[in-house]
Amino acid sequence: MRNTWPPFLLGFLLVVLLAELVLRALPVSTGYNLGAVDAVQPILRGQPFSAYTYSRAWNFQLVNSGVLNNFGFRSSYDFAPDPRAVVVIGNSYIQADAIDPRDTLTERLGATLHVPAYAVGVDGFSLADYLVAARWASASFDTHTLLVLLTAGDLKNSCVSRLGQHYLRSSDGVISLALIERQSPSGFKRSLNDSRLFRYIFDNLRVSANWAKGWRRNPDEARSPDVAAGGTGCSDAEFQGAATVFLLKSFRELELTRHARVIFLLAPAYRRERGAVAGEIRDVDRFADRAAYDGFSVVHMDAAFSAALRSGTRLDFLPVDGHWTVAAHALAAQAAAAAIAPELR
Repeated sequence: MRNTWPPFLLGFLLVVLLAELVLRALPVSTGYNLGAVDAVQPILRGQPFSAYTYSRAWNFQLVNSGVLNNFGFRSSYDFAPDPRAVVVIGNSYIQADAIDPRDTLTERLGATLHVPAYAVGVDGFSLADYLVAARWASASFDTHTLLVLLTAGDLKNSCVSRLGQHYLRSSDGVISLALIERQSPSGFKRSLNDSRLFRYIFDNLRVSANWAKGWRRNPDEARSPDVAAGGTGCSDAEFQGAATVFLLKSFRELELTRHARVIFLLAPAYRRERGAVAGEIRDVDRFADRAAYDGFSVVHMDAAFSAALRSGTRLDFLPVDGHWTVAAHALAAQAAAAAIAPELR
């Protein structure tokens, strides 16, 4: 009987090669060539000066491309130490993949205040990462003004361990900060990530959300072994209360040590006006209330976002992407500038 495997294998390889060539001509999402994270390099960053392309879904929506700056972040300029600088810390809302860096909250804020503004935002970061990022940014840039964006889930996610990120663990009721170190990608992984077919399957088609952990643009996620049994750790009110106290104490220590000012910018739960989460009290709402009680400046944006919604302004990219549009970033920048301006006088 004739062996059909060689022709079949050859045909398969030709199809793969053709798909790779075709996709190289299309705006496939490439990721940011994320590096190692350890005690020396404490926060997740992309490869400085590397080119990137961002797009969503099978049909390449929200295309955006550029080159990372000298510190491996999305920005239209390089970062340099400057005591006048305002560092904006957050997660994917600050990273803002879908819009031009010049249209982001951070760069609009800098233009409004006439000071350098640096975005230190990474997809998947939680409040535990914000604390470490604030420490790193204050030391790296000699900055004295730190703006931390709070979004839903930031406190709950602080007890979830992710590759290359920090988390809070509890031992005998004592909260401490821990890190899941991330090694530099091996040569094989770098080669695989260079494949546009691979990136299309695991990023645009989002297969990476379920498997191929560690190779996807969003790092691996697993529950921390230190969280209380029963799956209640991240949502447990007692844990969240202790975590809030630990985080705010740590932010206060940073202020005192670095002669800095930490300001929290609370993202509005504007979708509750659409009936999606009516009556919900988010973990970051409780965190922000305690921060204000402890004397931190907390900036609210509900009124501005509500007014924009009533006027018909689109504030996100749903159903493709739930992140902020240029209009929403402009509103956030206005609110932040009004709060920070007195601090710079």
